[in-house]
Amino acid sequence: MAELLIPIREYIGKSEWNWETGEFEWATNADDVRMALEWAQYDGMEVTSICLEIGTCFGGSVTHGLEIYNYLKGLGLPIRTRILSLAASMGSVIPLVGDVVEIEQTAQVLVHGPSGYAGGTVREATSGLKQLSDLHNILRNVYVARTGQPVAVVEEWMSKDTWFTADEALALGLVTTVLPLAPKNTPAATTAQASARRAKFADIVARADKRTIRALTKPTPKAAAKRPAANASPKPMTKNVIPITKAVGQKSSAPTAEQQANAAAVLAFAKKLGVKATIESAGETAEVTAEAVGTVLADGAGTLYTDGVPALDSAVFNDEALTVPTDDGEYEAEDRRVITVAGGVVTDITEATAEDETETPAASTETLTAAITAALGPLVTRLDAMEGKVTAFSKVVPPTPKPRAQVAGSPQGDVKNPAKPKARGVLSGATAAKD
Repeated sequence: MAELLIPIREYIGKSEWNWETGEFEWATNADDVRMALEWAQYDGMEVTSICLEIGTCFGGSVTHGLEIYNYLKGLGLPIRTRILSLAASMGSVIPLVGDVVEIEQTAQVLVHGPSGYAGGTVREATSGLKQLSDLHNILRNVYVARTGQPVAVVEEWMSKDTWFTADEALALGLVTTVLPLAPKNTPAATTAQASARRAKFADIVARADKRTIRALTKPTPKAAAKRPAANASPKPMTKNVIPITKAVGQKSSAPTAEQQANAAAVLAFAKKLGVKATIESAGETAEVTAEAVGTVLADGAGTLYTDGVPALDSAVFNDEALTVPTDDGEYEAEDRRVITVAGGVVTDITEATAEDETETPAASTETLTAAITAALGPLVTRLDAMEGKVTAFSKVVPPTPKPRAQVAGSPQGDVKNPAKPKARGVLSGATAAKD
């Protein structure tokens, strides 16, 4: 359900080349309006109303204008017309088809009678004059029916060029609404809506970027990653020291004996795991600083982060902050180790074997020659068969005869007059073959 916007060009009629000005003049006729509606429906738009926009229209063909007027009226859809600058001549009649006729405060309307010419015989001139009079009465009736003004008043308008401002057109019934000027420093409703749409779009883009970053940094399991080359040199692991703060006491006094014992236990456990840890006690809190070790995966599949050197039962994360657990799967490091993750922890680490690091020996020359010969065998057989067929064919078809060289100066007879010899000349077999 939407409103279809149909603009009306400067002229009413058919678009054509103006030989006097040397320019192509675009115009609007009923076919253009019909095409705009049909194209919108073909494009999937459910048209429920029409907005007819009059920018600057100087008028034009009365018959084409009346066709537009009657076509729109026959659609049975709600129609809103809007005059932006100038609605003159026939351009002042077409807007009257709208249920609502809006005009900008700075726009104008021009009303006058139709003009034409009559020529030919007396009867032809009289017929042309009658047609022009009939068109005058038709347009007058449209103005009268829409504005409610008396016939004499409308006749006065049409007797000359009569200009109306937006307020005058509203007072006389030519329009139904005057769009006021926008007050200073007061944003229009459309501006506020546009700002809201921009803010919403920016939020959507930010969320999309965040999802893209997560997708790019998420490690890829071994099943979805390619194995590196056998002679590829492994990259060193990246190590970053990430502080992890744990509150072991909330008292302002010095640490108690129990807190000191807990800190010692933490240090001993960290040493057993191979994690560099320090305990700093200063009144209210104690901090444990652990070392997050990153294991670079093969083929750019990402990086796994663990608390210290990867070992069995070590928690595995996708980020250095150790906040996003790694999905279950097998991950191949650049040093050819395979790390199995299940439930967010390391369940198995398979070291690279000597067989994986050994390059495949190059095939021998004899082996390659035998393989190439076997591959080309069928092709050689087919070529031999084709050569035999060509030889047999050449024995059946006689050779193409070559022109025989003629003796210089030999006379040639004329076909039409055998008694008259042709001019003597020299013709060689080589020349004849070339021509």
